[in-house]
Amino acid sequence: MSELDDLIADPRLAALLDLASATAGGVSIALTDADGRFLAGAPVADEGHVLPVRLDDRTIGRLVCDVGTSADLAALVRCSLELAITGARDHAARAREAQELVIGRQIQRSLLPRRFPEVQGWRFAADYEPAREVGGDLYDVFRLRRADDAVVLLIADVTGKGVPAALLMADAKALLHSAADNAPGPADALARVNRILVLERRTSRFVTASLAEVDVRSGEVRLASAGHEAPLVVRTDGSVEAVAVSGPVLGAFAGALLTEGSFRVMPGEAVVFYTDGITEARNPGGAFYGEDRLRQLLSGLAGASADDVRRAVVEDVREFRDGAEAYDDITILVAEREPEG
Repeated sequence: MSELDDLIADPRLAALLDLASATAGGVSIALTDADGRFLAGAPVADEGHVLPVRLDDRTIGRLVCDVGTSADLAALVRCSLELAITGARDHAARAREAQELVIGRQIQRSLLPRRFPEVQGWRFAADYEPAREVGGDLYDVFRLRRADDAVVLLIADVTGKGVPAALLMADAKALLHSAADNAPGPADALARVNRILVLERRTSRFVTASLAEVDVRSGEVRLASAGHEAPLVVRTDGSVEAVAVSGPVLGAFAGALLTEGSFRVMPGEAVVFYTDGITEARNPGGAFYGEDRLRQLLSGLAGASADDVRRAVVEDVREFRDGAEAYDDITILVAEREPEG
């Protein structure tokens, strides 16, 4: 099967050959592959002109005209045919990409949790707004099997889009769940996932992630990060603290060093995890939303519920964009420790 086989189904190519034959007074003009196998047009009994048909500087077929075809018409048809083939190729590629993005979105949405675990003294909220073309964000909240009084907060961002990114996300989610349940802490869990991605999956895509293990009774949080944005802790006095923990992205280096940090969420406080689709959102003038604007907004939300924080951030980003296209997914995860009493 030649490269042309998938393209000749485009009705524009057959119509072009029919039009050329009619214009030339009914002469036969055929399109063959590079080996001479007939593909479209009308079979030529007595060849007059044989012109190579090229795509991206490669000969992919031949235009065969009978002896009644003028050289000028043959050259014109060849030129028009090459343009039509290029258009058909590009159209098919765009159609495949669009279909892949739809499938990728379906996979991605199936991986997001439909509800969060009920944890006494805590409330969780999240939002995910996909960009038109980019996909790969993931968030989750799940109980830690090895500790009854702990939950795991996860947010991640896979590079790329479409089915490949969605499949890597599905793989990463399963790996992160398993690693969190079996590793002694979040840094070791990320390190285990990283080794698998590098040594076994050998993918060219990378994953940024923040993995936090929360002691729901004390509010102590152990945090590890693989190249992801630092979570922001909203204190009751309105101050906003970024908890920065260094670490390279997952899937890049087998021996990557991943460190661990810790902080405490007190009653009435919340911790906000997000992807760069929020801070890198742009308005029509090209300006970035930025971390400073996010911090200022969160400062005024001290004591607000997790769902109120989620809603306020999403609405503020949407207002800032003012209709401008989103270049990346917008994802936020909020964990709130309920006030005492």
